[in-house]
Amino acid sequence: MKEIKFRHWFFWAAVLFILGVAADYYFLHILFHEKPVNSGANTAVISAGESASAPNTAVTGSEAGTATVAKSPVAVSDKDTFNDSLKACAPEIAAQAVATPEALVEYLRKSLGVKTEETTLENYHLDQPDGTKRRVHVIGADNTNAKSKKTVKFYKLDAQDLPEEIPLKVDDTVEKLLATGKITRVEKKMDLKLKDNSSVSLEMHDNKVFQFQFNNHGKVLSCLGTDCQCGQ
Repeated sequence: MKEIKFRHWFFWAAVLFILGVAADYYFLHILFHEKPVNSGANTAVISAGESASAPNTAVTGSEAGTATVAKSPVAVSDKDTFNDSLKACAPEIAAQAVATPEALVEYLRKSLGVKTEETTLENYHLDQPDGTKRRVHVIGADNTNAKSKKTVKFYKLDAQDLPEEIPLKVDDTVEKLLATGKITRVEKKMDLKLKDNSSVSLEMHDNKVFQFQFNNHGKVLSCLGTDCQCGQ
């Protein structure tokens, strides 16, 4: 009798377990099944400063362009620590009454001399006669090497300032593209190797230093506008 009761209890326990597993599968995997993650859901936001280069493009020169994605715009601080930071990193230059980042770059060019200079990126913002906007995007060029090649891309901007590439003609040049509208803004990134083996990496907006790093033989002066610090 006891053996029959045990078998009876075991049978119903097994049935209830199977029903529980089935219910769990039904509710979690059928009614509330997970949708596959869309890997393209997270998209890069293109700032007004730089563009994302498309893979199939017309090129000035024979070098194919490399895709570049802009970083979000950086706010420039009103803080001015340029003089104190320059004294800490290069007291011999600070003694020459170099008072601004632009004056520092000019001083380094004239006093130390430039061994090599490379413009790694140029952006020219244009307003067209019909009110639309264009952008000329130039990647790479060694200013001290006449044979260096550069990639040129041309964009039209939509209402949200997102770029759409315009195919270039064979005879298109930077000068010809710039002549299609009025230049409203110019941005450049440059790397300078100086003759004393120090170096400068800088970004210019309309001929004004936006940010830079001056590596003075191990001491590094880093500035965003005039908000600077000296480090190693």
